[in-house]
Formats: sequence, C-alpha cells, structure tokens
Amino acid sequence: MLAIGSGGLRTTARWQAAVLRAVSELMQDNPSVGEQEQDLRIPFAKALHEIYPGQKSDAELTEMLLLMLEVETASLLGERAEAGGGEH
Repeated sequence: MLAIGSGGLRTTARWQAAVLRAVSELMQDNPSVGEQEQDLRIPFAKALHEIYPGQKSDAELTEMLLLMLEVETASLLGERAEAGGGEH
C-alpha cells in the first residue's frame, strides 16, 4: 500500500482505490458532507478493514491508519508547496 518514489513515500493505487470505495460507501449512507465526514481517519479505517478483514488487531490497524494518514498528509502538503512555490 506504500511505495518509495523520487519524492519519498507515497500511497499505491491499491490504497487509493480502497479509500475511494470507502468514501463512496460512506457518502451513500449520508450524502451530506459535514465536518465530521471530512475526517480522513474514518474512510482510512474502513479501507484498512476491507483490506485486512479480521487479520490485524485493533492496535495494528491503528498504527497503520496513523502511518497512512501521515504519508497522505505529507503528500498533500508537498503538492501544495510545489503548486504555490512560484507565487510570492
């Protein structure tokens, strides 16, 4: 679910697809997007449960969730810095 690229760690297409499925399912249950639905931990947890059904402990899933959140956040911050790098 993680790969090392020229810019460091990044998530794979498999992970991104699992998160998109989780977001889609969550939005079907509640189509209005409020502040609580913007918390990435919820779809990330759902995606991890889909990928590792009954295979990992809660502690392992929590550790994985935090790592994936850190990688995705770093990736988003890096993209924003690159996009805005020339504007001052």
